[in-house]
Amino acid sequence: MTRLPRFVAKVCLGLLFCLSLAPQQSEAHLAKWGSWEITHRNLMKLFPEAEPNGWRIKRYQYSDSEVKQLEAELGFELYPEDKQPEFFIASDAQGKFLGVAIFIDPRTKPKILDGGILTLEVGIGVNAEGKINRIKVYDYRGNLALAQDAFLNQLRGRELNSNFKMGTGGLVAVSGEPEESQLVGNAAREALLLMKVALGRRDG
Repeated sequence: MTRLPRFVAKVCLGLLFCLSLAPQQSEAHLAKWGSWEITHRNLMKLFPEAEPNGWRIKRYQYSDSEVKQLEAELGFELYPEDKQPEFFIASDAQGKFLGVAIFIDPRTKPKILDGGILTLEVGIGVNAEGKINRIKVYDYRGNLALAQDAFLNQLRGRELNSNFKMGTGGLVAVSGEPEESQLVGNAAREALLLMKVALGRRDG
């Protein structure tokens, strides 16, 4: 299997900011909301220190070879819309780059709760060092402990080569929610992989 290039956390800021575009709605495995107001509110939960009006959007189109690499690493096929992700670039009031955010629905199969589809929308913020800054779970109707910091903060500071498997390496699943807990861990790892390919660069 072809290995992905090493992730370099220092993103080319000039490229990111010059490619800033207005928000667009899409439907995919990557979680989306129907308005910029909701998206912005959820972004600020990931980087509360960000300048509210300083967010930029970087869109990326993965090549066929990059898609194959990602699918091999993730273990499932990407939805068509997943191949064109949106990354949200955070800066502070002085224009300093803080990190990158993305929203992911890590389910590969729908789950039903009380006759309705149980959504699992996860926001992941990655800081300038390529480590998880914050993770948030939005509007979850299952066990609310899954959306609490007591669980989510276990993933803070982890990077691509870290462990994301619940029950190992200090990660403790929410009681009674082993599958959902692992899906949140999977979303964190997936976010780092997507950013590595789209925003990283090759050394040498």
